[in-house]
Amino acid sequence: MRDWAGGIESRNYGIKRQTDRRNLIDLLSIIFSVLVIGGSLLSYAWSRSQIVEMGYEEQNLQAHEKTILRIQNNLILEEETLKNPERIDGIARNDLGMVLVRTNQLVAPRARDSQAGDSTTLAMVNPARSAAEPRKPSATN
Repeated sequence: MRDWAGGIESRNYGIKRQTDRRNLIDLLSIIFSVLVIGGSLLSYAWSRSQIVEMGYEEQNLQAHEKTILRIQNNLILEEETLKNPERIDGIARNDLGMVLVRTNQLVAPRARDSQAGDSTTLAMVNPARSAAEPRKPSATN
């Protein structure tokens, strides 16, 4: 084979490739633009998914609030039913066997009892206990 290059000196081993700066700047600007557009699209998609997620959470909280309000209304109704004076009087008379206090059974209230209780409420006594054991006056010092 014949050497057309004329020896090692004339071969292209010493040639180095130079990068064109203008092409490199164009390539970097395109990459930067694509990254900015991709980042903005990604942030937009993330914010939309957060908005949708918050909407679902709001619906769940509203349903939970409706359930709690319904339970609260049921408890208020049950409380009013249990506080009914006729019901309490019926239980005291029929189930517990209590009768109204007679005037000779009244005991002067202590100072702390008068503050805690209401003066308009009626006191009920258990007639079986009061008939079997007459109340003895307490010894005071």
